[in-house]
Amino acid sequence: MRVAARYAATNPLPTPFCHGATLLPLDGGDLLGAWFGGTREGLPDSGIYVARLASGAAAWQPPLLVVPADGHPCGNPVLFAGAHGVIWLAYFRVWGEWCTGGKPCARLSFDGGASWGPEMLLLDRSGVLTKNKPLRLGDELLLPVYDEWKWQVGMARLDVLVHTEIWRFDDLAIGAGSGVPIIQGSLAEPEPGTLLMLMRTKVGRIWQVVSRDAGRTWEGLRATALRNPNAGVDVVRLRDGRLWLCYNDTDLGRDPMEWELRHPLCLAESTDGGRIWRTILTLEEGPGEYSYPVIVTDEAGRVHVAYTALRREIRHVVLEP
Repeated sequence: MRVAARYAATNPLPTPFCHGATLLPLDGGDLLGAWFGGTREGLPDSGIYVARLASGAAAWQPPLLVVPADGHPCGNPVLFAGAHGVIWLAYFRVWGEWCTGGKPCARLSFDGGASWGPEMLLLDRSGVLTKNKPLRLGDELLLPVYDEWKWQVGMARLDVLVHTEIWRFDDLAIGAGSGVPIIQGSLAEPEPGTLLMLMRTKVGRIWQVVSRDAGRTWEGLRATALRNPNAGVDVVRLRDGRLWLCYNDTDLGRDPMEWELRHPLCLAESTDGGRIWRTILTLEEGPGEYSYPVIVTDEAGRVHVAYTALRREIRHVVLEP
């Protein structure tokens, strides 16, 4: 494994702060990225910005404001491919208190991310938020969502065999009755027929749960040995079956949250479906906040990681596994 390239996706940063990166590799080698930014997290001017790294380019193109706040701040964008030729940009928009007043929304692009359609509301329920990319299983997308009120996790499903805008949300009950506040699940399929979801918590460890029926039921909710400072994590399966997880290897600053303690930012690897993990790379030592990673693979097998750097930059690292 080697680091092939490093970029600043915020080129330049158009706002005083940025956070919550997402990445989507496109056919042909381009890479789309998005994040939310404004004066400060939760203020009424927080909108969604989208940028592009063209195939072979030395730098990201300047970002464009795709989702204006209009007095109702937005957060946690998620870029992903839907039915053939359709790109989704999901996010939450807040009516009321930050996060608990958020509802899941989306816009669509039919031209590779060059333009975006009007906003649609995916579910009219406060506190249901997005964070991590969906996983495709056959003709369905499984998008992890979570309940900011209850601190529980669930799934939203989309048929991608043909284009539709109808999502089916489950009861967002993962974690119910456990006594552990859990949000922001990240999905991988370690082997056919088995789903692994890793989740952020307030109790100092990443927790996991497993499904053997395409995410309809879940079992084995438990803590892993991986530390967590109440910050986002993301996992991806490589072509050869290895799992790579990007996370903050610390349990400090979790409740109440202290963003500046979200370091180091590390990459861990599992070769046995998520039972044992070992750190293979430290992306950022700190001090300061290096957090909220997204990790994806492209058509050439390269791995792309993007993350928040001090709330002043979205950094992008390209890895060759």
